[in-house]
Amino acid sequence: MSYCAMQKTDNKAEIYIFGDITTCPWPILGEVSAKTVADGIQNLDVTEINVHINSYGGAVSEGWGIYNVLLEHKATVTTYADGFVASAALYPFLAGDRRIAGSVSAFFLHQVMTGADGYAADLRKAAEMADTMTEIGVSAFVERAGMQRETVLQLMEQETWLTPEQALQYGIATAIVRSDAQDAASQSIKKRVLAAAMQMGKAPAPMKQETPRQSIMDTVAGMQFHFLRGD
Repeated sequence: MSYCAMQKTDNKAEIYIFGDITTCPWPILGEVSAKTVADGIQNLDVTEINVHINSYGGAVSEGWGIYNVLLEHKATVTTYADGFVASAALYPFLAGDRRIAGSVSAFFLHQVMTGADGYAADLRKAAEMADTMTEIGVSAFVERAGMQRETVLQLMEQETWLTPEQALQYGIATAIVRSDAQDAASQSIKKRVLAAAMQMGKAPAPMKQETPRQSIMDTVAGMQFHFLRGD
């Protein structure tokens, strides 16, 4: 596992999702799929799994897949917002029994996006499908964060960025921790994993949107963080 890097020590596993979440990941771009995570944790005999996330999101189906495989694992899962937890990346974050927002982190909610062509009936059908996918995704916020469905839908419709404090207020995060207060062992593992990746010539590359593949610098400049969509 390269960009979904994992380190196991004793009864604890550390997982790092530091790339886009896609159906067919390109490791060189730092992309991650639900299968990548599932293959990595299915035989893990641990009592704790810590998941560190810094991702602009990606395919909603893959975000749901990671969410569900983490929920199904017997270990206690703690998720960490190590940077951006945007779009489809919110679902792996919500899978945590404890959800820790870094003091410098951000959360982004929006409706499911899709693309379509064809006759008017085809476009209406695609729009209805996107609405349905959005409604399904809202359930994770209701079940895990205790949010009201109407509140989640409103935040998604308004394409909302949340600070760590706002994420805590809404229940998306369960705590905020300063970077210098994080678990020393976890930080040490993280440094070793990232150092190993760099030595292999696989340092995390700039995030890419799945379709179309566009420069993340252009994306940041335009504040167009629209990576979540239905398959």
